[in-house]
Amino acid sequence: MTTKLIRDRIPEIAAARGDQLAIHTVTPAEAAELLVEKLAEEAAEVASADGPGELLEELADVLEVVHALGDMCGWTPADIEAARVRKRAERGGFDWRLVLTFEESE
Repeated sequence: MTTKLIRDRIPEIAAARGDQLAIHTVTPAEAAELLVEKLAEEAAEVASADGPGELLEELADVLEVVHALGDMCGWTPADIEAARVRKRAERGGFDWRLVLTFEESE
């Protein structure tokens, strides 16, 4: 059996199409674990996005999952943004497109 975290309105959207989904609610701990899995899924979709329009949609999905994880930890989107800005000030961003090259040790 496969389980997958879905957006809140998916059952409603499916029902409007005449589909009935088997859904249940999980505990906060289970939801946190499923959100981490969802983040990996969405990141993979970003990596395989075909064109700017699809990339934008996939990035929006990643951000929705990030906000949901933050909310579970009691953080607001502003808290997450403040952490991003702080880290950028400390370590920089990705503006210069720097790439580290190194040999793998055996």
